[in-house]
Amino acid sequence: MKSQASPITNADEIRLALGIGQPHQRPTRGWTGGHPVVPIPDSHNESLTLFCTRCDIMTAGIYAKPTDTFRRCPACSSLLGLCLVCQRPVSFRERYNLLCCDRCHNDFVTQSTVDDLIRREAGSREIVLSGIRATGELHYGNYFGAMKQFVEFAKGDNLCLFFIADWHTLTTCREPEVVRPNTLRIAMAYLAMGLDPNRAIMYGQSSVPEIAELAMYLSMLQNHAPLISMQSVEDMITKSTENNPFTLGKLTYPVLMAADILGPKSTVVPVGPDQVVNVELAADLARKFNNRFRSVFTIPTHHISETTVPGLDGEKMGKSANNWVSLLDSEEGILRKYQRDGVTDLARITKNIPGTPANCKAVFPLHEILLADKPEELGKVVTECSTAARGCVDCKRELARNLFIELAPFRERWAKLSEKPDFVREVLHYGGLKAREIITPTVAEVRECMGIFPN
Repeated sequence: MKSQASPITNADEIRLALGIGQPHQRPTRGWTGGHPVVPIPDSHNESLTLFCTRCDIMTAGIYAKPTDTFRRCPACSSLLGLCLVCQRPVSFRERYNLLCCDRCHNDFVTQSTVDDLIRREAGSREIVLSGIRATGELHYGNYFGAMKQFVEFAKGDNLCLFFIADWHTLTTCREPEVVRPNTLRIAMAYLAMGLDPNRAIMYGQSSVPEIAELAMYLSMLQNHAPLISMQSVEDMITKSTENNPFTLGKLTYPVLMAADILGPKSTVVPVGPDQVVNVELAADLARKFNNRFRSVFTIPTHHISETTVPGLDGEKMGKSANNWVSLLDSEEGILRKYQRDGVTDLARITKNIPGTPANCKAVFPLHEILLADKPEELGKVVTECSTAARGCVDCKRELARNLFIELAPFRERWAKLSEKPDFVREVLHYGGLKAREIITPTVAEVRECMGIFPN
């Protein structure tokens, strides 16, 4: 959140705060490399000495441009300023348009951060939000059905927020040794897909406590009966046991999801067909609130992926169905899974019997997805299958090879990110700070409308 003690980066304001004298009339140049600062001849001003914590040197700093009002270290180009938390002239790291003091390591959401978010929101065509539960490795269903769309949404003039739904994960998984590392793995997958953290805001759901507060306010408007009748909630009731009880969190998770959506005033929510009802619930709650109080919420719309990826058994690929293939599987691993469990045309008992691609449950649909932009190659698959020129084993081998090739850039980026876990944590941390800046004003409006004292 924006600190009341934000750092001072304007050189003239730093001088005044340190009691050095009147503002400079012209920039100070040069660098002392740890030696006493030699002032530029000026009868009215003494040189402003700042300390680069990263380089461990005293420096007068330099101006990158004559019009600048802030200074940088000549050695490492770190921004120099006055941290009002540790009360020192220090250097700052600049990450994703936020500042971090190199001495006390406090993070600062500055006014420039807020201004940047306001500009992006005002200039965006859509505010896109989507989340993935922290349930472990991602599979080809996630890749083709959702994550490729995320990258496309983020390329345009949209403001995109993608979060890891660790709170939602607790409805089915409560082992911290599972939830926490899975959150990082999914963040790595977002980055390995090619999402740019400078454009798309990536964060952990739990890093924005205002979402939980908003869910509590929305729950005051939501009757319990419609929640119980939702298919996803009914499924959890049916599957509940003594060791897996139907908890209050499972009943109210659709309201929490509504808070995820309405907090940043999302306009588009990419979801699978089974999640449309949750977006509709969020839209209904937005209308209820707007009609009862005042127009605070944007009415969200859903965007359904046109790509449904079959699992090994021919049904929709998913972790719960245990019919999935991991994005990190080797070519041999992919082939082994399809040879063992991949369901093809059940009427084709032997290779010399012509097949019917439309009846192939698990393999041909993925060929269609992979070769959508290559009609000649797809036509070859159809012709050779229907004339018995290729068998199902050949088709599975080609599919495994093409899937492995498709994910080559993903695996390369994943390998590099695996060596930089601190970078992944940093992306989530700073993304959470930005998400709070976007969502907090919405919660403040809701508090005011409902008669709750402001923070």
